Amino acid sequence: MNLLLSCIGKRGYIADYFREVLPPGSRIIGTSNTPWTPGFSRCDEAVILPPLDSDAYVPALLDECSRRKVSGLLSMFDPDVRRLAPHRADLLARGVVPVLPAERAATIAFDKMETHRFLSAQGVLTPETTETFGAAMDGLREGRLAFPLIVKPRFGFGSANTFLARSENELRVFFDYAPGMIVQQFVEAEALNVDGLGSLEAEPVSVVPWRKWLSTLGETERAETVECSELVRMAEELVRSVGIIGPFDGDFFRDSSGRLWVLELNLRFGGGYPVSHLAGADFPRLIVDMIRGKQVSNSAPYYKPGVTMMKRLVPIPGPSKEES
Repeated sequence: MNLLLSCIGKRGYIADYFREVLPPGSRIIGTSNTPWTPGFSRCDEAVILPPLDSDAYVPALLDECSRRKVSGLLSMFDPDVRRLAPHRADLLARGVVPVLPAERAATIAFDKMETHRFLSAQGVLTPETTETFGAAMDGLREGRLAFPLIVKPRFGFGSANTFLARSENELRVFFDYAPGMIVQQFVEAEALNVDGLGSLEAEPVSVVPWRKWLSTLGETERAETVECSELVRMAEELVRSVGIIGPFDGDFFRDSSGRLWVLELNLRFGGGYPVSHLAGADFPRLIVDMIRGKQVSNSAPYYKPGVTMMKRLVPIPGPSKEES
């Protein structure tokens, strides 16, 4: 079984997790648009592809899947998930099982205005969100919004270019920072996360709740698994309603009244997944079963709460002079 990890980036440890459960003779193939990709060091094959926004990107990836006899594919990068989601049928036609959401689910998760609209329509608590400066000012005047406010990109990822505006002047400066910014209600509450896995039929397979203790530039560095059955149930319902296939990372809040809010859904392995793995979740094993055609159900091994995780810096050799 050959597994392709698209846009592997720094997530070489995900390749290590898969290597433990893949059948003998399997190969892990990583892709990127640059040889300066740390995750390549943990793959059997490294493939350089055109940039994501290139018309040549998808045809090149499909060709590599055929040429390298790929059995299953996952993506490690939000924009890539959105780029590949419309091409599930193309992958299946090449014998590749796409462990990816369908286009509708990818759009709901990647477009933060769509996330807000979808969750609101479902009656799920989610921060009030506006896509224009004028609408934000109207919200302030009408009392639906109040400072401080979050300002961030509508199609952002990894917490990049996310700001906290405490005044109208800051709100205007941050909103004009880049095209496509949105304004979001700041929720004063306990932040919680989940790692989850949806089956190929978008049914919940496993959900592990955890608390983030330290994050740097959107990268989880310290985390701890927790018990929260209500959060597990909410995440399972989101798998069904959104149509989530494969791994996902969810950002939630629990307010002082005990109510749960949904902030964001990222439809790929999140940076905090190692804490769930250490606590007993084994998404790679379940994903390999899915690719092999085995039926998986919501009966994954019990995870252990109170397990902690932290990350360290590890230097590795870079690409050779010829590669770079």
